[in-house]
Amino acid sequence: MAALPHWLGEPPAEQAPLTGWALSRLASAVAEDIRLDAVVDVTSTARAVEADLGGPFGARAAGSPAAGRPGEAQTFPLTDVSTRGLREEDASEPWAVLFDPARLIRGIGTVTDARRDGDAVELALSPHPLFADPADAWLPPGARSLVVRLDPATGLLRSAVLHDDDGPLATARVREVHIDDVRSEESAGQVLARMARTLVEPARLTAEVAVETDPHEDLSFTPEPTALPSARSWTVTVGRETVRMSGDYAPDRTGPLAARLAELLAPARIVSHLTHVMPGPGTSVRSGVRPLRTFPFSAWAPDGSLTCTFAVDPDTSVLLRAEATASGHSVFRHTVTGVHTQAGR
Repeated sequence: MAALPHWLGEPPAEQAPLTGWALSRLASAVAEDIRLDAVVDVTSTARAVEADLGGPFGARAAGSPAAGRPGEAQTFPLTDVSTRGLREEDASEPWAVLFDPARLIRGIGTVTDARRDGDAVELALSPHPLFADPADAWLPPGARSLVVRLDPATGLLRSAVLHDDDGPLATARVREVHIDDVRSEESAGQVLARMARTLVEPARLTAEVAVETDPHEDLSFTPEPTALPSARSWTVTVGRETVRMSGDYAPDRTGPLAARLAELLAPARIVSHLTHVMPGPGTSVRSGVRPLRTFPFSAWAPDGSLTCTFAVDPDTSVLLRAEATASGHSVFRHTVTGVHTQAGR
């Protein structure tokens, strides 16, 4: 079964719009379920000393011995793979990233290059030092880069190559693929695409937020302290308090309530934590959540016991309403009662 052209249309030729397009395509696949058979080759390069790619939250313990890394080559024949099933399991197999590439969004620091390569889109990704998963096989925080080739029609990856400081370290490549069935919720995919673009889409806003349900009150906010400033910021008023914050934050030094406010502004990373996404009224979606992860987390979608509803502003891509429920009871619910572009921006 051949994949039909996607509703996003043809990838743009210029790098900046192509970057936003590619993030949108990765995200929209979360509203799709593709069933496929494939053959995947996964290879790794031998290293005399294995690089420590775990970053600040997963670095090798001081004084622990540095072991070598043997080279390896494996071939995986796969049958009846469901991309939705991979999301629901948060599958950790070395080939899973090829068919569940939206998981990468949560760990992206920057897209350093985006270009069309024949009928594919090639992206060079650098990891975020605080939000990339130390246990991720493909985009850990200490990686030099991850270069992927995206199939625009399917939203799946044809290949992924992890680089450390010494060059290519691991490669996953689709040798053969046969698509049996594609099910898609286009309107839900459009909402997810808007959310994902906030990773690179600039905004300088002011907003008022009504916190209707939230067990936390701590509004302490610490900006992400590395050389990767967020493209988005807002001055947000909650009750009698006003806080200036960006779309990225230091996850170990920011209160949970403040983290949720930051994710309203820049909801891209939330997309990686969602599983079965269905359209809601207007520009909204309802979704299940991947199984509990200790890291990286989402302040809005931390574990699989929750069902999330998000409504997106089509102009600013801010979440105008966000709610997480468990067993029918609201756990978190915030509503943006006003959002404005800052004068002169």
